Amino acid sequence: MLRMLLGAFCFCTLPCKAIVFEATGDPGHNTTAPTGAFANSGWQYEGTYGSYLGTMIAPQYFITAQHIGTQGTTFTSSGIFNGGSDITYNIDTAANGGLGYWDISGTDLRLFKIQGTFSTYAPLYTGSSEVGMTMEINGRGGPRGADVIVGGTLQGWEATSPDGVARWGSNTVSSIYSSAVGNLLTATFSASGTAEEATLSNGDSGGGVFVNDGGIWKLAGVNYSVDGMFDTNNTVGDGSEFNAALTDRGGLYQGSDAFGWTFIPQLPVDNPSSMYASRISTSSAEIMAITAVPEPGSALLAMLALSFAVFPRRRITRRA
Repeated sequence: MLRMLLGAFCFCTLPCKAIVFEATGDPGHNTTAPTGAFANSGWQYEGTYGSYLGTMIAPQYFITAQHIGTQGTTFTSSGIFNGGSDITYNIDTAANGGLGYWDISGTDLRLFKIQGTFSTYAPLYTGSSEVGMTMEINGRGGPRGADVIVGGTLQGWEATSPDGVARWGSNTVSSIYSSAVGNLLTATFSASGTAEEATLSNGDSGGGVFVNDGGIWKLAGVNYSVDGMFDTNNTVGDGSEFNAALTDRGGLYQGSDAFGWTFIPQLPVDNPSSMYASRISTSSAEIMAITAVPEPGSALLAMLALSFAVFPRRRITRRA
């Protein structure tokens, strides 16, 4: 089964687009905080970084996708996510020896440090049981576009231009895909999937993917890519290729003019396109090593020792 991975700028230059829903094309669908089974499922930990999203994961750190590049020097915990007012933080551009961020080796994950402190942040999923788990996904951009019809059958929708609106949806982790950018969580865009079945469009990168671990929603992935591109033929240079979210890829070609096209045959069952997210669990140790609060420095320890010497009857305690 062909899987051509496309990040925000891999083989295409389309701008950021958003979550596409299987059940509705309503542009106002899921643009506010989730309720019911998805209440507090990760939306509250999101923020805007330029045209993209990032997720707060520690008092001074947020995580997003490497391939979106640098998107300015601020990160905003928007009121649409936190339920209050926009809070904009300056990024510590001097962090990591002046680089301004940390790239997690062998992945598409990137961490930034802010000046200031977040009031809330997401716990990380560190287990290995993502497959089969329901996930909540977050993205930013436009709703689904024109119908994709093959042989008279509706098989999905084309991508559209972004509108800057944040949306959330759900899906089910179908597998772990080993790639050149590390392990990726995959999920298919099924016509018979979750109640809020959704997938990503090209460029919908950096948003958080959450799973429910024992009643606690934890960050399990960061949006990376989708299947694509697609065409009704394999003619090079005719400009007819398109990006789409498909509940069935059968009868279409997948690939690109530059790398070639592969025909996807019609099968008795649907053959949907997939989304991919950089897996957090396999990088959690490296992430937490960066975001951990350091132990008190030697100067502070010396001051504490001096304090104890000057005030010998005062007991100094430190909670574990």
